[in-house]
Amino acid sequence: MASKGHSNGIHVFPISMYGKTLLALIILMGLTIWASMWHIPNMPVGPITINGSLLSNLLAMTIAVIKGMLVIQFFMHVKFGTDLIKLWALTGFVWVTLMLFILMDYATRKYEPAPAFEADPGSALYREITRTGEHPPKDDYPVVRPR
Repeated sequence: MASKGHSNGIHVFPISMYGKTLLALIILMGLTIWASMWHIPNMPVGPITINGSLLSNLLAMTIAVIKGMLVIQFFMHVKFGTDLIKLWALTGFVWVTLMLFILMDYATRKYEPAPAFEADPGSALYREITRTGEHPPKDDYPVVRPR
């Protein structure tokens, strides 16, 4: 039996909150479109020059993060949730960020040849190791592995 003062766990939020969030998302979408059409020139800052495309990407990513935070905070109700809900939402984003860095590490890793494959003339690895610096690469290695 429910006593006076206890809620049944249902949260009712005003529609104006959703409308304001939607309006902010639409405005930020327009800002994203405007920023994509705006050319940012290279900016000299002391002895270095900051690339304009880098600044454009930073601006676009900043707007995207703000839009994502609005969706998470208001549409997913994380702002009004418990501390445990906020912890799990943060944990999910930390996990995705770590996975992104792991995948970037694999994609940008230098070629690490295995010593056992270097001596095999039919291996593509052997051709890649010996062709470094050739423009265009010579094609004098056998394409098919000799038997």
